[in-house]
Amino acid sequence: MINSSISIKEFLDVLASKEPTPGGGAASALVGAIGTALMSMVANLTVGKQKYKESEPLMKELLEEAARLQKDLIKLMEEDTEAFNKVTAAFKMPKNNEEEKAKRKEKVQEALKGAVEAPYEIMEKAVKALHLYEKSLGHTNTSTISDTGVGALCLKTALCGAWLNVKINLGNIDDDDFVQKYNEKVQQLLNEGVTLADAVYEAVLESL
Repeated sequence: MINSSISIKEFLDVLASKEPTPGGGAASALVGAIGTALMSMVANLTVGKQKYKESEPLMKELLEEAARLQKDLIKLMEEDTEAFNKVTAAFKMPKNNEEEKAKRKEKVQEALKGAVEAPYEIMEKAVKALHLYEKSLGHTNTSTISDTGVGALCLKTALCGAWLNVKINLGNIDDDDFVQKYNEKVQQLLNEGVTLADAVYEAVLESL
């Protein structure tokens, strides 16, 4: 079980092992949390500087939102792991007769739908965090501009990584309406987030 109290080394050790969880979903959430932490760092290094006094209200607003998103993403590391464990448990259910097979299939489908939720939420949080970077452009301590770029790249990775985890689960779900709904929702998030991340990254490059 992954929880927020373990160290980065402990998490990486488990991630590198042959254990099926944590996997790419939890890793995406962690990278997203790093991206939001960098937003907080950029804001913290801007607040209190006389040169950026006019930006201080905006920076404080971004700090509050970044802290919330970071907390959410850390929680989603756990939720993604728990959801995948439920999928694994469902696949291990007995299938010795038709009744057992039907029950197993029902639980597998239920678990797979649950496993879509956490990575989908990771995508949502990543896009929200990218909007914070978009708002911050031109208002932050210029010495932190490279950190802005790294943060945006982390969030793009979190977004795209979470999308892969949504996609692999959708591919095994029989409910066509459910699959179509989520395919449409995640495509919108993917398009919005990648566009934002690339725009922030390009702005960073131009200012260096």
